[in-house]
Amino acid sequence: MTSSSPETLLEVNGVSVRFGGLQALCDVGFDVRRGEILALIGPNGAGKSTLLNVLSSFIAPQTGEVRLKGRAISGMTPDAVNRSGLARTFQAAEILAGMTVLDNVACAGVARARTGMLQGMTHPFATARTLTALRAHAAAMLDLVGLGALAGRPAAALTAGQQRLLAVARALGSDAELLLLDEPAAGLTTDEKKLLAAAICRIRERGVTVLFVEHDLAFVSSLADRLVVLNHGAVLAKGDPQTVRHDPAVVAAYLGNTDVRAERQPARTVTPDAGAAPVLRLDRLSVRYGQADALVNVSLEARRGEIVTLIGANGAGKSTLLKAIAGLVAPVSGGIAFNGESIARLPMERRTAAGIALAPEGRQLFGTLSVRDNLQMGGYTGLRGAGLLNLFHPRRAVARAMTETMDDILTFFPRLKERIDQQAGTLSGGEGQMLAIGRALMSRPQLLMLDEPSFGLAPQVTREILESLPRLAERGITVLLVEQNAHCALQVADRGYVLVNGQIALEGRADTLLDSPDIGEAYLGWQDAASSEAA
Repeated sequence: MTSSSPETLLEVNGVSVRFGGLQALCDVGFDVRRGEILALIGPNGAGKSTLLNVLSSFIAPQTGEVRLKGRAISGMTPDAVNRSGLARTFQAAEILAGMTVLDNVACAGVARARTGMLQGMTHPFATARTLTALRAHAAAMLDLVGLGALAGRPAAALTAGQQRLLAVARALGSDAELLLLDEPAAGLTTDEKKLLAAAICRIRERGVTVLFVEHDLAFVSSLADRLVVLNHGAVLAKGDPQTVRHDPAVVAAYLGNTDVRAERQPARTVTPDAGAAPVLRLDRLSVRYGQADALVNVSLEARRGEIVTLIGANGAGKSTLLKAIAGLVAPVSGGIAFNGESIARLPMERRTAAGIALAPEGRQLFGTLSVRDNLQMGGYTGLRGAGLLNLFHPRRAVARAMTETMDDILTFFPRLKERIDQQAGTLSGGEGQMLAIGRALMSRPQLLMLDEPSFGLAPQVTREILESLPRLAERGITVLLVEQNAHCALQVADRGYVLVNGQIALEGRADTLLDSPDIGEAYLGWQDAASSEAA
């Protein structure tokens, strides 16, 4: 157990959490020093949000303990932990939309003030003084985060960035000594991130200690005094940003270290017809969510039979790009061409009929339906295109084509054939991913888009899934692969693009990127922080 010192505000000692067969946290230990800004980072699924839930007592650890100011808080209720001096925000701002900005913050201090309906009825003048004090404290917290001028506005009228600052101010309204922030910069514009960073620095100057989880590593590196890196639920590294940034183990954890079979290396060499139009071409594509830029002037192309991988840290804009191609989100500018024709105004279902298929992140299977039924759902577009009556009773030719396509997919993924009448919800993770890909293939696409196919899978299963992609490419299918396991993705791809904060940071042949010393900095986004330090 870590020994307490006057400088230590929070101690995490040997904390482990298991959800069924999943070890979410394993013997996690570190301390948070009074007055510092500490960042908790790690790849997707590393256990960061679970750890925040343990620290704020939303989840009780199976082993270990958490101590705040030398006192064990594990097992306490979340409201009791809050009264002890710890407050947190969540990934969603969760504002009280029907109240003003000021009242959103003032309500956070009600429990601390120990006021309520009964006291209001029996001691109205004391209650009035308490409410005045709460509003004065709330106004001070709004000034601290830069929202003082908006105190009287409805909270619902704030921008996304302002709502995140409001969530921080509300957490401070409980007089917290330790503030936990869960991805506070997610979805913010560059200017909003600067405002948030300045607000966090002012909060620290006021004497509040800050621990935050964040995926934007340039933001992290510019703000944090120390970093704690989680990977697979365990502490991988600790230290100052400069040390952690150059730790080979940290870079490997983000890039992935799964190897495909030796016979799959190097990736196939594609020599497309220089005169042929690419199957897919994006020209300066930009997508915005509210005021936040998700993609900025992204240009890329993919030719027939190519595997093109799009890699980058969480929140870089990879899934947004796939959704824009599929028609799930609308770009604010730029062009999307498929087989040389613009599809910017083409509805989503017509893009599928034209030959574009998406296997989404998280599989999104119909869990109560059989494997067979899930595959047939993938052929819906073909039935619809053949005429309305085919939805109810497919004509012989249409039914035969669907059966042939399904047989082809079951030959490609033999395990699905073994489980053809099994409910999709009972499949293993790898089998579920095979089914998600198979369902997308039922529309006989020319362009197959895969969003994080290795997410949540063991390394051996990841290899099996990704090693199947060259066989699809050999059939003339173009594959656009979004994958966080960059090391593995680049081994099966022909070319790659690295996305950082919605923009292309690197591009080139996959084998060249795989060997490039710059890919770690570009993938993690730390080159932005390095540039700032040099300036």
